[in-house]
Amino acid sequence: MGSQLPYGPKELAAAPLEGAAFIALLKSEKQRKYPEPPPFLKSLIQGELSMDEIRMWVQDFYPYWNEGLVYATGAIYVKTNDEPLRTHMLRRMVDVEGEELVNDLVGWTTPAYEELWLRFGEGLSLDRAEIIDFQQFTRTYMSMRTLMTYSRFWDWTWLDGIATWYAADLQWKEHYPKVMAALKDTYGVSDDSLEFFRVLLEDVDSHITWEEEGLAYWACTTERQLTAARAFRERLDIEDQLLVALETARTAERLPFQTPV
Repeated sequence: MGSQLPYGPKELAAAPLEGAAFIALLKSEKQRKYPEPPPFLKSLIQGELSMDEIRMWVQDFYPYWNEGLVYATGAIYVKTNDEPLRTHMLRRMVDVEGEELVNDLVGWTTPAYEELWLRFGEGLSLDRAEIIDFQQFTRTYMSMRTLMTYSRFWDWTWLDGIATWYAADLQWKEHYPKVMAALKDTYGVSDDSLEFFRVLLEDVDSHITWEEEGLAYWACTTERQLTAARAFRERLDIEDQLLVALETARTAERLPFQTPV
């Protein structure tokens, strides 16, 4: 497992869980570790943010949708040697990078997540240059780089990678409908500007079932379940850490450190 410590005889002595029980375990771990949204999103949902703080979120998170998620998705895909799952993973990559990539084959026109995020920012009166040129907070940057590094190297196997996608999908499925509703009803963001959230949530719904099936089938040994569950928890931690600097920025006297130009 590269930098990850292997599990020893004591941890491996227990019998593996049945597939459905393992999925239930992952869901319970999510609720145990993060029963509520990250503080920044919780404040957004409750209508406590200013529009400038929401704009700052758009700016700070752009590299995640433009680079971090793209890289992490592709890095897991290239490790996979199970053909049915590779097909599902390839579809996920198309979702992230834009269904318009296959327009000549199937006529789809939905753009990449990063383009939809830029359009969301434009709906908040941000220029594209203000989003693209923003100096990302260093804590956000390092959290994103951790995701990219773990995905590329052998901290996470491809099965662990599916567990990390499942963790993120569960988080998005739980929190982003409330975020979208708050943006529309409390902050007055137009429906057209919220296309990012509709697309992401539709994609999440299309992936969760095969992620669960893949994890239930392939995490069939105690060691595979232990490493997948660890990766699942690590992704939850990363998704939480990605928002820490934004919460600090809105509550502290000065902005956190930002990456140099």
